[in-house]
Amino acid sequence: MPVRADDVMTLLSHVATVKGMKAAVSQSGRGAMLTGASAFVGGMLGGPPGIAVGECALL
Repeated sequence: MPVRADDVMTLLSHVATVKGMKAAVSQSGRGAMLTGASAFVGGMLGGPPGIAVGECALL
């Protein structure tokens, strides 16, 4: 029997509630902005390969 996505999300939500986990929304936004900016600069300087290099430079 396959596992339904709704059941998995319900389980994960319950575990997060029990453990008191919270999403770091502000840090996620900052990371997305930084990744996008570095991919843009990499793309401007190196074309399509530069996009990949710009994104990987943050790892």
